[in-house]
Amino acid sequence: MIGIDTVHIPRIAKAVESKAFTERVFTEYERSYCSGRARPAASYAGLFCAKEAAVKALKCGFGGGIMPCDIEIYHDKRGTPSLRACGKAAIMLSAYNVDVSISHDGDYAVAAVMLTAKK
Repeated sequence: MIGIDTVHIPRIAKAVESKAFTERVFTEYERSYCSGRARPAASYAGLFCAKEAAVKALKCGFGGGIMPCDIEIYHDKRGTPSLRACGKAAIMLSAYNVDVSISHDGDYAVAAVMLTAKK
């Protein structure tokens, strides 16, 4: 299953001005990661897209027991994004291998999440 999402970075830049929004949508790790980047709003937008893409791949969307903070996008030493989940998201994703890709171009961020069944 594949999920994809795109977002206009200026929209997220405005949203992350709200501490309540950032705390509701992004984990502590994600907030720290983004605040240390050259373009924090672009980083937040990419993470937001990846979270949306993940729930689209699951065909459930947010709500119904999955909250944005239940999905965390982290990066390895090379900068490759990966996904960690907790709560209902962890249960739903446990049957899958998860691949995440995030890209930025100008004022847009896009992410794709591919779920493949574990054998």
